[in-house]
Amino acid sequence: MATQQILSKLHQDFAMKYQQQHQSLPCMYYDPKWSSPCEVGEPIDGERIQWQAIAQPAENNLQQLAKALECEFPIALDDYYSSFFAGNIVGEIDGHKIELLQAWNQDDFERLQQNITGHVLMKRKLKQQDTIFIGLTEQDDLLLTVTLNTGEVCLEYVGKPPHHVLATSLDDFLQQVVC
Repeated sequence: MATQQILSKLHQDFAMKYQQQHQSLPCMYYDPKWSSPCEVGEPIDGERIQWQAIAQPAENNLQQLAKALECEFPIALDDYYSSFFAGNIVGEIDGHKIELLQAWNQDDFERLQQNITGHVLMKRKLKQQDTIFIGLTEQDDLLLTVTLNTGEVCLEYVGKPPHHVLATSLDDFLQQVVC
């Protein structure tokens, strides 16, 4: 199954679980200056907005960024970040509560690329292998990352090399996430 399909199913699973618990679609804090095409309806109590994953424009991808960084991104990583505008997905894997990062809108997609650039440059300055973050854990300094040379999804403390492999590929990882 392709990354887009796996991610789409994960969004559906997350939305269904959220709806069961909260009787609404997933919600984000509402900011009229930070709107998204994935927003649904009007703000709730003026503070939260419901959202539903929506396809990003076909021209969105990370290939120019990879070229600028003189590296290659796994196709699954490119698909992961450039398939949907959505809020983050909350779930669990391997005993860790996680939050999978997603681009909220086009500006967020651009900002994400800047953050990826900063992360890769930091890794190179520390003489560590290139990784790209895809999510957060319950620990502030523990990231979910994809190792570029292997495609493995790992746990990595900020500023440190990856220390634990969660899955051999991003697709395998996404299929193991429980919402």
